[in-house]
Amino acid sequence: MPPSIKLTEKLPWNYYRYITGFLVLGFSYWPAGISTFYTPYIFKPISNFLRFLFGKIYFPIGELVYLALVIILIFSCLKWIWVYRNDFKYLSFWKHQLVKWLNGFFAIFLVFELIWGLNYQKLDPSKDFKLKVPLVYTERQMDSLSQKLINDLNFTRSKMSDFDPKMMNFDTILSQNRVEFAKNAQNRPFLKYQNTSFKKAIFPSWGDYFGYLAFYQPLTGEAIVRGDLPPFTWPFTISHEIAHQLGYASEEQANFIAFVIGIESEQPVFNYATQLQLFTYAQYAHLNFIAKRGDFALYKEIVERNKKLLHPQVLEDRRLIKAFFREKQDLQIKGTEEMYNQFLIWNKQSKGIESYNDVLLWVIAYESKKKG
Repeated sequence: MPPSIKLTEKLPWNYYRYITGFLVLGFSYWPAGISTFYTPYIFKPISNFLRFLFGKIYFPIGELVYLALVIILIFSCLKWIWVYRNDFKYLSFWKHQLVKWLNGFFAIFLVFELIWGLNYQKLDPSKDFKLKVPLVYTERQMDSLSQKLINDLNFTRSKMSDFDPKMMNFDTILSQNRVEFAKNAQNRPFLKYQNTSFKKAIFPSWGDYFGYLAFYQPLTGEAIVRGDLPPFTWPFTISHEIAHQLGYASEEQANFIAFVIGIESEQPVFNYATQLQLFTYAQYAHLNFIAKRGDFALYKEIVERNKKLLHPQVLEDRRLIKAFFREKQDLQIKGTEEMYNQFLIWNKQSKGIESYNDVLLWVIAYESKKKG
């Protein structure tokens, strides 16, 4: 036994923790059970309570919690290296540490799964919306959807001809989001949203380095969004994060909830913001088909065609949004995108980051149902 480890520090395998962990892991393969028992009776009460507890505080506690955890982790690692620096040569030391780390990992795993993670495996809301969602979309469908969205964008922007995005107020948009969810909840009670807890980030520049616009903080129940985002991104982004607060962990499903809220709104700015986001997804998907074939002449032709069809004011709004992201793109820490991609895959989102784009499958199903 290394001199720095006393006999009283011997760690038994925490069998109860491991048994509980494997039971939770097994439960994660029962989507119907998660949707029926976990989300309504465990996650939602916890999330509602956390939003009630932290929602009245004007600044995001969740960011400070993450900052504190990072600081504690750094100092704990430094302390660990210093205290055990003479024990690294002992095999018994590493066996002891391995058990200790595994116990800690299972504790974190259990907390994460019970307060949030199991939502990744719940049933999708296609039954709630009475939709038959296709498994794939075609190049023709994406071209057709892009053209439809161009027409929608031009029409909606014409109704807002004198509208300046600088006139938009974050708190007003957030308040309207609550109204839109309340309206939807009249016919879709599963979208009922209580105890608003939505905060502007204290450190928006963190998003530059870690590649996020907003995030749900499961430890505090808060949705935290960068306040420096282009205003036309607010309605969709806020709705997306509220969807997470309601238990829609999957990015494509949260995107679909945001789409429904935005497209069914009577507010032109909500329609327009949603159409802008969906056009970005649809055009990307269409061009991706072409790029995979290596037909870059057609790729350029489609881009130029779409630009000519879009109203100049729509092009200007898109230019401002793209300029924001272009300015930040070189700041992201290498590897963070792949880490998030892997995180989604671990949580059974097989397409990782690309799953955001799968909202297009839901949009196709939604539009098909609307046509009858």
